[in-house]
Amino acid sequence: MPILTNYFGFLLAASTITPALFIGLNKIRTTYLK
Repeated sequence: MPILTNYFGFLLAASTITPALFIGLNKIRTTYLK
């Protein structure tokens, strides 16, 4: 079932990229606030 594997791979990538994006945005925001 390649579709199921792609779906889980997408979920895994999303769950790793989303927190990294939030951390990056928070760092940029704090840098501009200073």
